[in-house]
Amino acid sequence: MNKKYIKLEPHKDFKKAIVKRSRDGCITYNYYLLIDVCMKMHKWDWDTATEWVEYNIVRLAPYGFKVSYAQAE
Repeated sequence: MNKKYIKLEPHKDFKKAIVKRSRDGCITYNYYLLIDVCMKMHKWDWDTATEWVEYNIVRLAPYGFKVSYAQAE
């Protein structure tokens, strides 16, 4: 069975948070870069972006992508 993976949209923005892509196509996003992307896209502060990422992105990860909590460089 081929698993379908989720690519966050708009990809042109969220691709900046990609830290790894497996051979089978699963994308790993960096948690802190996701927050940074949302802050820039929506002109949000850290707390607002963090809450939004937690509620709208992180909880979807088991359904088709991974989230890394390693500090971004």
